[in-house]
Amino acid sequence: MDGFEGTAISGLTLPALVGFVVCLACCLGIVATDRWHGRFSHDGVHGVQKFHKHPVPRIGGVAIVLAYLAVWPVLGPDLREIWGVIGLAGLPAFAAGLAEDMTKRVGIRARLLTTMAAGVLFALLTGYVMDDVDLPGVDWLLSFHLVALLFTGFAMGGVANAINIIDGFNGLAAGALLIMLATFAFVAYQVGDTLVASLAVVYAALVLGFFVLNFPFGRIFLGDGGAYFCGFLLASLGVLLPARNAEISAWCAILICGYPVIETLASMRRKARREGHSIGLPDRVHFHMLAHRYFARRIVRRGPVHLRNPATAVVTWAMPLITAGFVVLSYDSTVLSAIFFFVTAGIYGLVYRIMSLNAPRLSLRRPRPS
Repeated sequence: MDGFEGTAISGLTLPALVGFVVCLACCLGIVATDRWHGRFSHDGVHGVQKFHKHPVPRIGGVAIVLAYLAVWPVLGPDLREIWGVIGLAGLPAFAAGLAEDMTKRVGIRARLLTTMAAGVLFALLTGYVMDDVDLPGVDWLLSFHLVALLFTGFAMGGVANAINIIDGFNGLAAGALLIMLATFAFVAYQVGDTLVASLAVVYAALVLGFFVLNFPFGRIFLGDGGAYFCGFLLASLGVLLPARNAEISAWCAILICGYPVIETLASMRRKARREGHSIGLPDRVHFHMLAHRYFARRIVRRGPVHLRNPATAVVTWAMPLITAGFVVLSYDSTVLSAIFFFVTAGIYGLVYRIMSLNAPRLSLRRPRPS
């Protein structure tokens, strides 16, 4: 992969434009034809995590993958190879999510394991692994290639699943992705890694094409396929950036992805401690759901009720924006990056507690696994 060093960000205008236009066009096509495929592709309005009023196509991931393929031929030779490799590795994650979107019968365990397998495939095809996380003892274990390979798959699958977890309101996941991708691009540019910066910019163009129809009115949703694939792309940057740049710690990548990672860990802990519940079951007390009940209803008191949905996304974007600010201050320091990650976790916990104590109470129903 050494040939990628010469990638020039200045040559990204055409690929980014193609990615944006194709993704937007595909999203428009999906929305326009939903009467033909809606029986399979619609996200219904019933469920503990449903906040929309009408059935909406949840196959926005199809548009993003098609745009990803359309970008491939117009990339420069230095970027084309790794673009194809990452896309190939990410297909299992997308396929598992899309199968759930269409059938509603693919369990969370199967999807998570498939996405982790996609992470292992990424490591095998690119040669990049997470073998240094600046933790004594852990780094010794990661010095064994097989352990590093499996850990890379675990980490990438975890990030992909984390994006799926925060995908709950119009523009929330896509907006958070844009913020995190921009932060990766910033750090990569600062250390002169044009490959990672280029990937982040074009990834963002794809997500932006989807974002136009997803925010504020939610004409189309990412679905599990889109969330897993976009999360996989984000995770690929989290592996590549520290692996290619000795001055960047894995803690920097973890900090960039801090909001979805912390949300996932907090959700697992919360559900595991709840009697009669399982970490595979959804609930209505995620951070963004409390933000909807605590902040959005205050922001949109007298206006149209449906605007509370996108207002929730705007409020919740504060979390990735906070981590982005911390990254700007600490990207070249392992210690500061780690400290800021735990500071972010503290902010998350404090705000979560305030919202949980003051938000209107909802009765929790026991849903099927998803």
